[in-house]
Amino acid sequence: MDIALVCGGVALGDRYFVWWVDSSNILAPYNLWLANAVLASSVILAGSMFGLYESTTLWARSRIIARCLLTVCAAMLATWVIMNLFMYSSLSRRVAASGVLFFLLTASGIRLLAHCSIRDIKRGLLVIGQGPLTGAIIRSVRRGSVPGYRLVGLVVTEHEHAAEKPVGDIPIVGEIGAVQELCRRYDVAEVVVANAAARHYEFQRAALACLRLGCRVTDETTFYESTYGEVPVSHITPNWFLAADLKGQRQENAVAKRLFDMVIATFGLMMSAPIFAVVAALIKLDGHGPVLYSQIRIGQSGRTFTLYKFRTMIGNAEQGGSAWATRDDPRVTAIGRLLRRSRLDELPQLWNILKGDMSVVGPRPERPEFVGPLSALIPFYDERHLIKPGLTGWAQINYAYGSSIADARRKLQLDLYYVKHTALELDLIILLRTFGTFFLGSR
Repeated sequence: MDIALVCGGVALGDRYFVWWVDSSNILAPYNLWLANAVLASSVILAGSMFGLYESTTLWARSRIIARCLLTVCAAMLATWVIMNLFMYSSLSRRVAASGVLFFLLTASGIRLLAHCSIRDIKRGLLVIGQGPLTGAIIRSVRRGSVPGYRLVGLVVTEHEHAAEKPVGDIPIVGEIGAVQELCRRYDVAEVVVANAAARHYEFQRAALACLRLGCRVTDETTFYESTYGEVPVSHITPNWFLAADLKGQRQENAVAKRLFDMVIATFGLMMSAPIFAVVAALIKLDGHGPVLYSQIRIGQSGRTFTLYKFRTMIGNAEQGGSAWATRDDPRVTAIGRLLRRSRLDELPQLWNILKGDMSVVGPRPERPEFVGPLSALIPFYDERHLIKPGLTGWAQINYAYGSSIADARRKLQLDLYYVKHTALELDLIILLRTFGTFFLGSR
């Protein structure tokens, strides 16, 4: 839809705002086609960078407007650079303005209409049984944190229903034997089965009955994972890893990911060479000390490697011992703060990727002195090392800097989601969203 809107806006601009055409220019039709291709591609890539195509965008009007504006600004800049500096072609400013203005008005307008249409559409959600996650799911749905769902209630056994007591303030709508009739009566579209209940035959039969009615049926862990984009580490067992079918462990996926890493790292090092020189000069001007900073980090399968970064802290930052970096860490220099916000301090890790120590996308590598205590406190923390660590990752685009055990647990939940769902498509999405942090500030 966006491609059609951009091309339509450019065509309208060419039709109504170009008042003089050089009749001797035989490339005029070609230039219009080229402008359409470059501007439309820039809009799609910029939209992906700023999350315009994420389903959550449609649930907030402010998010729609903000991301459309960011997309248009980035697309216009990219189009000007590509056409003028690389293709030696020009695009009429009136035509370009017509294209982006038409896109901004129509694309944001259509999305706002979609927002008005879907905000009142609520899929009926029925919960079967009680489990450690069902309470969190129910509370999130009731307070609107999980948009698009309407809580129907809880289904329990005959014995529990006879007591006629609600679970907290959650209504019990019926017993397990009447689940089909309840699904029809309350127009249920999705059913969540508590993990403990799923092991009992009567609950299994009820879940199958719901499937035959056309309902989507999942257990509580799967629903939580797909809804929040993270794995609840406190509520899974080793069986989760056995059933997850981790795609990163397949040889063909590992080879494709390595080729992807080598291409991105090589291209990145070539394109960022001028940035390296500028950043090195700024660090030297900001104070004494080396430009590059190295640390030992834990990689795939627990192997250690030396990670490289641009120095962002004062020279004696850890004279009192190792400590997590915080959001407003006083040890960070003025230039270092700028480098961290733009993530330019991570650029030297392209060399780590080329060497094979790291991947472009994956869990961020942690220091050995932190991994030991965290592994003892957080279940399955070591399993984040099943794949190579990354320059960026799912946790980096979805969560802020971590400076506590609670933060480490939350980031692990996001990392395990990536470990399970790793794929080149997801890598591209994460990479594009990471580029957006250059404009919006790093997480």
